[in-house]
Amino acid sequence: MRETLHNLALVRRNPRFRRFWLGMLISRTGDAFTTVALSWLVLTIAGPAELGVVLLCFGLPRLVSGPVAGRLLDRFQPRLLLGWDNALRGVLIVLLPLLNAIGVVSIPLICVIAVVSAALSSVTEVAESALVPRLVQDRELEAANSLLGVNWEIAYIAGPPLSGLFIAWVGAPTALVVDALSFGAMSAICFGLPRIDQSGQEAAGGDGFFRKWLGSGELFRLPAVVVLTSSTVGFLFLQGMSEVFFPVYSRDGLGAGPEVYGVIVGAASVGALLGVVFGPSVYGRLRPHLKMSAVLIGGAPLLGLLAVVDNVIAAAALLGLATFLWGPYYVFERSLAQRLTPEHVRGQVMGARTAISSLGFPLGSATAGVLFAHVDIGVVIVGMAAAYVVLGVLPLLSGALRRAAVPARDAVSRT
Repeated sequence: MRETLHNLALVRRNPRFRRFWLGMLISRTGDAFTTVALSWLVLTIAGPAELGVVLLCFGLPRLVSGPVAGRLLDRFQPRLLLGWDNALRGVLIVLLPLLNAIGVVSIPLICVIAVVSAALSSVTEVAESALVPRLVQDRELEAANSLLGVNWEIAYIAGPPLSGLFIAWVGAPTALVVDALSFGAMSAICFGLPRIDQSGQEAAGGDGFFRKWLGSGELFRLPAVVVLTSSTVGFLFLQGMSEVFFPVYSRDGLGAGPEVYGVIVGAASVGALLGVVFGPSVYGRLRPHLKMSAVLIGGAPLLGLLAVVDNVIAAAALLGLATFLWGPYYVFERSLAQRLTPEHVRGQVMGARTAISSLGFPLGSATAGVLFAHVDIGVVIVGMAAAYVVLGVLPLLSGALRRAAVPARDAVSRT
């Protein structure tokens, strides 16, 4: 509790971070709002297949735009890039209700807007990792990343229900107007951020497109960060599987309907939120690579028990505890990656990580769809639990991460 209160105090005592944190909270909630409102708009003019294409258009551009955004953040003022990113996205979103009002909205137009909006959003996505070490002291990285993680969980829990209620009240097009206003608010906050001194040191990434603009050269010069990125791809893969697992388990494992599915998702969401806020203190002062291993393995036995549980309350409790133990993963992983990445290439490396990591979730969802269609649900659950254990072993086996983690830990203890 003491550590949690200290983390919350960071918002009060650091006005630069407070402004950025507030902007990210608005942005994350707006993203959740966009997903629900736009999905409903697509379903009113087309069908599920077209919705899948539109959502794909929101994901794929970041494979290229993420690293490019990272390099831009290393070279230009982040406040200007963030301000224009959100301002332009607000304009794009408000185009949708205008096009709908004059009767010319179509799936191809929505896809174009989705692609451009997703490409622009990479600036905000990468900045969340690349910019934080410039706003807070090294010893405050965990606190800052924990608070930003809370934004994710709050947006995931509150954003979709609020959007659904708003759509039911005024309709999807009007809801998108409100969403566009949230981007305007984020833009104003970002333009108001203080000027941040650039490193001035040019990265030696080579002249090739992949090395220079996609950041792969700088990332692969940091083997410990490569290990962390690999762990995150695996973690996101399993989270993608969970999106399919929740409804299938509710129906086939518990023999229940959508109301129980809602309970299961709610338990997982609340557990994750509490894990982000209170979870870091559970792992104490373990060395960084041991902490990474512990947080990955911690929830695996609880997930595995779901294979033999057919009681709703027990299942919700097990899942809530599991997500609580996994909750601090991004706090630990992101803080360690930030410390291990030189400042002058941090944007490039974080951009490359964003691109690579973005593959994990959709691949996990697709894999789960195939597995649950052909394999017994209990076997898949045990396999998912085993996969978390395998991921947890990876930091233990990585000599690069063990060696790199010691200076990172010492840096924290000296501050």
